[in-house]
Amino acid sequence: MPVYRYRCASCQAEFEKNQPIAQARQPVECACGSEAMRLLSEVSFLMKGDGWAGKDILVRNQMARKNAMLDTKQEEQKRYWQNAVRLAPNVDGERVDSWQDAKKLAASQGKDTTSYDPLVRKEA
Repeated sequence: MPVYRYRCASCQAEFEKNQPIAQARQPVECACGSEAMRLLSEVSFLMKGDGWAGKDILVRNQMARKNAMLDTKQEEQKRYWQNAVRLAPNVDGERVDSWQDAKKLAASQGKDTTSYDPLVRKEA
């Protein structure tokens, strides 16, 4: 929407007003109540909405900051899971080389081995 400059005929005050182009020739009232005349000057525009360069740059910068923050969080999570405690094959604290060996050892001790089955399948 164009921004027009006006000067009051009685108090000589100058002011700007945003008006649609269709209303540019209509009289404008000053704060003092008299009619103001439009000055000949460069018309400037306020570009609102999507698709304007200023807004596109703003959104691009916001997205870059957001992506940098997400990258940092992903790196932190990756480091956390690399250092996380992993479940190791064992029977009552006695470590063995594989879950298959742990299942055999548990069976030899007379224990229920059904809980080892999913872990043995993952190993294979």
